[in-house]
Amino acid sequence: MDRDLERPAQAWCRGDSALTDPLVLDPAHRPAALELEGITRIFDGDSSTGIKDVDLTIQQGEFVAIVGPSGAGKSTLLNILGLLDTPTDGTYRVFGEDVTALREKERDRLRSQVFGFVFQQSFVLGDISALRNASLGLRTQHVPLVERSSRAMDALIRLGVDARAHAPGHVLSGGEQQRLAIARAIATRPRVILADEPTGNLDQANSTTVLDYLRELNATGVTVILITHDEAIAASAERHIRVIDGTIATPITALCPPFAPPGTPAASASEAPHSASTIRHRLTALGDDISEAVNVVTTRLGRTLFLMLAFALGVGGLVASLGVSESASAQVSQRLSAAALDEVRVTVPGGAALLSDNNNRLASWVDSTASLPHVVGVGHVSRAPGSSSAIKGLTPTEPERDSSLTLMSASSDYLTLTGATPEGPDTFALLDNPSMRGIAIVGYDAAAALELPPPGPGSQLWVNGRTVDVVGFLNAGPRQNELTNAVIVSPDVLHGLTDITTTLLIRTEIGYPAAVSEALPYQLDPANPGQFEIETVADLRNLRYGVASDLGNLIAIISIILLTLATVSAATTMYLSVQARAHEIALRRAIGASRTAVGRLFIFEGLTIGLIGGVTGAAVGTAVTLLIAANQGWTPVLEPWLPPIGLGLGLLTGFAASLVPAWTASRQNPALALRAR
Repeated sequence: MDRDLERPAQAWCRGDSALTDPLVLDPAHRPAALELEGITRIFDGDSSTGIKDVDLTIQQGEFVAIVGPSGAGKSTLLNILGLLDTPTDGTYRVFGEDVTALREKERDRLRSQVFGFVFQQSFVLGDISALRNASLGLRTQHVPLVERSSRAMDALIRLGVDARAHAPGHVLSGGEQQRLAIARAIATRPRVILADEPTGNLDQANSTTVLDYLRELNATGVTVILITHDEAIAASAERHIRVIDGTIATPITALCPPFAPPGTPAASASEAPHSASTIRHRLTALGDDISEAVNVVTTRLGRTLFLMLAFALGVGGLVASLGVSESASAQVSQRLSAAALDEVRVTVPGGAALLSDNNNRLASWVDSTASLPHVVGVGHVSRAPGSSSAIKGLTPTEPERDSSLTLMSASSDYLTLTGATPEGPDTFALLDNPSMRGIAIVGYDAAAALELPPPGPGSQLWVNGRTVDVVGFLNAGPRQNELTNAVIVSPDVLHGLTDITTTLLIRTEIGYPAAVSEALPYQLDPANPGQFEIETVADLRNLRYGVASDLGNLIAIISIILLTLATVSAATTMYLSVQARAHEIALRRAIGASRTAVGRLFIFEGLTIGLIGGVTGAAVGTAVTLLIAANQGWTPVLEPWLPPIGLGLGLLTGFAASLVPAWTASRQNPALALRAR
């Protein structure tokens, strides 16, 4: 041990001008700082733990060492003195004010204003600068930012670490971190310094520096209470209080009197150090909360990215779901509304027989329908059941049959009425020419799936047991999108197939489908009108509303599941963060932060990350909606309320995810957390 640490108290206090003042020498003129009467603290009902029936008075301006072996109760006594713990029994007064029965909020305020803590472990926050570390207590006191920065820098200068003011805490050496811890304690201008083994983790040089500064601080009138098990360290104090088995042995009187300069403020400990208005305090606290949240978000990038991804997936999934739902519903509504306004479909009897060369019934029905008033156009289509099994390409690779393909025969009018367009030269009319046999027009996607070469010589398919020449490709129209996967052949190709279904597609003037559908069966066969199945306007409207409702419900369920998973995932990560930040939380509580203030830290972190996730999710969801709509050929529907909904949901899920972590953090016992290693 360095000889300087062993020098008796009179070696450093001798010659002090205060010794010439009779008021200082007279104990009667030195008021009490801390008074304990019959203080007992028992843990879990075990009387062998804690401290028992402690009577102790520490006067203003004293430098007191509390010594004793490990487990004797020194830390329990310190926690009681620093209002980190509440006694089981007894009375405790701080500068004359009985604090035994104070509410926790009042204890927090008193701890912030009266005490400064220095621990064996510095509890420097590694992610923020030394200057911000030094100003933590001033933040709790709601000191304005400009004054806060000035006072924190002054404290760093006094401790000789001002050169490292803007360095993050984790890059400071052990000695620098401990001096920073003292700067943090004195920046609040405390009246009492509680130092718990402050040199326990330091070498001789740094230990000497820390003790010298505590002496200098005491010389200005600050009461210093030093906890140590090292007798050589305790020799620096003017009075020793020995704790053995939870009780206090006879105190050792100091070799020189405590220094308490005349005029030391005797204000009540309950007085606020600043007279700023409540509104200013709240605005300052709000700014601090936002600043702290942004700092956590920017310095802990791995955790932030994980949480942001969770929120972005949930919000993005919801925005995309809503956007796709609205776009799909609009597309369905557009198609069905259009059909309801000007379209009638009629399934006619006859099956494959209608496609024979000598059967003119289909042509007769088409002509008869076209003659009705308000009918604009009529086309027909015949579909083959299980048709995909009869289609195969004839390329050298011989691809497998594609189950998504549809085989049909249709008139050129049918294709035109659905909005289909030929890919290249107009080949639709070839389907109406009876002399054109064994031909096919293929939808664009079907052609790609079958790996067909361009239409013309050599472009063939194997359909229904025969080769078929591909004479053209087509692009499906908005009313019959399935044609993009269709192979449309001349009628002769379907000969021999059974269960052929033939439908007439009738386009009317706007508003006349109902009238046409009522007259049509009697127009086609007055003797037997019931043989025709007609899709009416009411059917289509009911289908429209049903599809929109079912799709909306499905999307809502998926969105709720996504948001729930995102919230649970984020809450779990933030809860684990609470455990990892136990020392930080305990430090904030020790310097006077209330439970509410600690909880707000996590609430604002959740809100900040949720906001970022909401912005990201809204952008991603919008992009996904546009991509899907473009891929499907839809008109995207992006409601103006979708981005605000995304932001709001990000904030809501961030808030929900932070509730349990915030509550857990606010309930941590600072006395236990500070002692944990």
